Amino acid sequence: MIKKPFHYGGTVDNQHFCNRASEIKELTTDIDTGLNLLLYAPRRFGKTSLVLHTLKQTEYQYIFLDFMSIVDEHEFINEYFNAISKSLNTTADKVVEFFKKILKIKPNISVDFDISGTPSFKLNFLQKENSVVLKEVLELPYLYAKYHNKKIVVVFDEFQEVVNLGIEDKLRAVLQHHKDMVSYIFLGSKKSIMTNLFFDRSKPFYKSVKHIPIDKIEAHHWQKYIKDGFEKNGKKIDSEQIEMILEVSKGFPYYTQQIASEIFNITEKEVESDLVEKAIDSMLEKEEDLFLNEWNHLSQHQKKALKFLIHFGGENIYQKEKMTEYNFTSSSLKKAVEGLVAKDVIDTKKSSFYLQDPLFELFLSRM
Repeated sequence: MIKKPFHYGGTVDNQHFCNRASEIKELTTDIDTGLNLLLYAPRRFGKTSLVLHTLKQTEYQYIFLDFMSIVDEHEFINEYFNAISKSLNTTADKVVEFFKKILKIKPNISVDFDISGTPSFKLNFLQKENSVVLKEVLELPYLYAKYHNKKIVVVFDEFQEVVNLGIEDKLRAVLQHHKDMVSYIFLGSKKSIMTNLFFDRSKPFYKSVKHIPIDKIEAHHWQKYIKDGFEKNGKKIDSEQIEMILEVSKGFPYYTQQIASEIFNITEKEVESDLVEKAIDSMLEKEEDLFLNEWNHLSQHQKKALKFLIHFGGENIYQKEKMTEYNFTSSSLKKAVEGLVAKDVIDTKKSSFYLQDPLFELFLSRM
């Protein structure tokens, strides 16, 4: 049975992980020195895979919590408690025994087991006890680290969702005292919110982290990775066809892996260029509902501004002739662009604007 050489959806590790050598080196050094870190990039850019892949190569124990599905403070407390408990890598009885030993509150801890025997831990408490229990749970990684005299790393994924919970102040008030034993890594996909959280001097997390920018993976790394993936499984793909993939994916790990996987699945022995086009068309079909939903949530001016940006490649957008062609004034275009930046649909680099999602850009260019 042929193993699929390309992986997308969820986190990627081991043989499915492509390069990021310099980022891994920097991350490892920063974790070793105890820095709190901030990484933000669009969804599907591979930031979670990068951090988890790096941590697995170290000896540090880590706790991982995804904020995306958490709806309120009460749920955060239990989801975080469960994540901490599972990270201890010991029996459920010993986890409960340990927490009863170090917690100031007298917790009512319940443990449920799924069909495979994996435990889930829950604290039973009243809504009015949220503030007290929250502080206790936030202290747990630090207390555990001190108790065992070992450093802990906590990863908060999709951290921008914390603003919907309204607990930024409470988190910062506790986490700032953990510097010597616990390092925190904050990941986010909404740049506008994440920059506001960490770079606005009025916010509690202001200047509390080192920011590590994540750029796209360079083409030559993808060339080798994709070519090897095909050849190790008895199939052949040329450099020109890999360039066709990268022209669409723009180095996005998720899309690059997805297109390569689609092509691999429909190739018998050797990739023809029409198979690349067929795979890309198939991807666009699968993403159509998602992209139409995103499109329909934009104002008419924002829609027109997106088409404007795609048409002119995001360069020198305030030139009078360009704005005239699309019937924009500088003020109306500026307002539309600011709205798109706030919604994290577009971003800017060296005074040029670009769509954050390359496949969405391709979808719109074909509308």
